[in-house]
Amino acid sequence: MKRRFGILAAIAAAVFAASATAALYPSHPVRLLCWSSAGSPLDVMMRELGKQLGDTLGGTFVVENRPGGEGAVAMSTVVNQPADGHTILSTTSSMSFAMATGDIQYKPDDFVVLPALQEEPSAVAVRKDSQFKTMKQFMDFIRAQPDKVSVGGFSSAGFHQYVFYRLQQVGHFKSIWVPFRGGQDAAVALMGGHIDVAIMTPSSALAQIKNGDIRLLGISADNRSEYFPDVPTFKEQGYDVVASIWRGVMVKAGTPQPVIDTLLSAIAKFEQTDEWKRFSRQYMQSSVNISLADMQKKIREEVAQDREFLMSTGLKK
Repeated sequence: MKRRFGILAAIAAAVFAASATAALYPSHPVRLLCWSSAGSPLDVMMRELGKQLGDTLGGTFVVENRPGGEGAVAMSTVVNQPADGHTILSTTSSMSFAMATGDIQYKPDDFVVLPALQEEPSAVAVRKDSQFKTMKQFMDFIRAQPDKVSVGGFSSAGFHQYVFYRLQQVGHFKSIWVPFRGGQDAAVALMGGHIDVAIMTPSSALAQIKNGDIRLLGISADNRSEYFPDVPTFKEQGYDVVASIWRGVMVKAGTPQPVIDTLLSAIAKFEQTDEWKRFSRQYMQSSVNISLADMQKKIREEVAQDREFLMSTGLKK
């Protein structure tokens, strides 16, 4: 009887401790680490997320940019902090590629990835004075003279490079990829004439797209985007490449479930607000409907698929 009472007391103590942990969160300023450069779509999302979490939970949420090492720099910071939810890391589909390469030491088991907050397709973008007016013109030219066209985008062996390699596969050409530390950096390089074509999310250069300085030749969505109805998809132009990049956040594995639940509850709450919906429309983002469990499954499936892709293309042995 005494043993049973002791077990029940231990369970009660654990429940009380878990409840206290959630009630106290956040107990001090929360660091939101962004592994892309300032001004990038991921950085913009993280800053809005920090504001929304602060408004919903109270406390201070501060964004810190930690680019470098395909996310390894920021990941290292997170895994070396306590697993208490006070250090939150940005993440995207590109993280799956970084893990798939094997160039970084981290894997999905090192983190708990919260359900994605937004997603959007990639696009082939050129300057307004570019000779390329259609995907066919671009594909025909680069197939014939690949050394005459410089193409770049965010990250090495990441989502946008994957889209480009898929275009190479269906378009039957080979080319060199120029990586940048953020999507906005690629857009700046495009505008400055340092590259001829950028593979990027439209949100990386919304102002330039809206004023006509940058023209989109096609997007990687399955159907035409509600935000860019005049831009044809790759698929409808004869190039069967369909992919979208998701963005979200993750915390260190071992973070108490009550803290994770607190974050999930806060996110679910502010996602229903007019303010968040306006933000999503402003940056032309689509919402993502996925559970926490399915998100963990999705990450592991992506890493496995990305590794297979990288090996098939010879990018990794």
